[in-house]
Amino acid sequence: MLFGLRSRLDKRRAEKALDRKRAVIVEEAIERLVDGIDPNMRLVVGYKKKLWQAVDKALIYIAWLVDTIPGPVVCNRKAFASDPLINAIFATAADLQKTFSHSEALRAFFADAMNVNQEEGYALMCMERKEQAGFGMELDGDLVKKDVPQVAVNFSSHNILSPAATATEVRNSLKQCIFDALISNAFETVMVNHMREAGTDEYRKVLDKRYKANQAWNQELTNLILSIRADAMTGDIPSSKDTSVQNENGSIDKQIETPADHLTKVLDILTHPENMIRLDHISINLTRLGIKVKEGSVRTGNKINFTELVINDVWRRAIVLVRYPRDEMLVKDELF
Repeated sequence: MLFGLRSRLDKRRAEKALDRKRAVIVEEAIERLVDGIDPNMRLVVGYKKKLWQAVDKALIYIAWLVDTIPGPVVCNRKAFASDPLINAIFATAADLQKTFSHSEALRAFFADAMNVNQEEGYALMCMERKEQAGFGMELDGDLVKKDVPQVAVNFSSHNILSPAATATEVRNSLKQCIFDALISNAFETVMVNHMREAGTDEYRKVLDKRYKANQAWNQELTNLILSIRADAMTGDIPSSKDTSVQNENGSIDKQIETPADHLTKVLDILTHPENMIRLDHISINLTRLGIKVKEGSVRTGNKINFTELVINDVWRRAIVLVRYPRDEMLVKDELF
């Protein structure tokens, strides 16, 4: 009886400790969110309480999202020959080795005195997937067919992000990066009227400021997202509903959005984070030459499975959680 009571007390203490730890995480996320969108939201009475549940929900969604990513996948010269996914991602085994060896982040990880005994590093590999339709040849028994419609799949613009000693550390970094990306996209939605009035130059300055801030936090994925979005700017600020109203005398006045209005918009976004950020789990059949194999085709292929991070249905990148060995890092003289 006594031991049973003690066990229940220990369980309650553990639960309270977890609750306190969770509370710290949520509170830090709220402050990061407010800083990233509109610090004046702190003027709203009870802003933390109002945001708490929505931020907690967003964090839970992001954690679940990242935990569904397969891996880690072994990525080395041997894997290029044996793993259809690695073979599809890189043109050659040498290309694979150069991609990882050129990564400043991975080189810095292995060079760090804290990682002197790390024989391999874990990281997130991020890249573009492109499909190109064309015509080629196909072997049907002993007959060679020409001008057969086919789709070639290519992976390019490889980035090695957030190297760490464990896969868990990489996943945690990705969760932070996705939350930061959610903040950046929420900023665009919430502050769109201000940005329209400020103009494209001001918008780019804001993105540049965020880029530099994330560099300090070593959030490479968020930097990548922001840099691509900035380069994509062509003079158009994201559209939004007109907030002007007509007075009784027929004149037009613009409604000035308050911090409370911004907080309300943020709540709408955080309540449904899946509308802004998602992962698509892709499965396709490819030949060793990267040609898509249609169902029922006489061609033989290998099924590859990977994940794509999608933001606002605009930004899309294939991501793979990988393990890469220290002993396959090229020395500087071999990089060129």
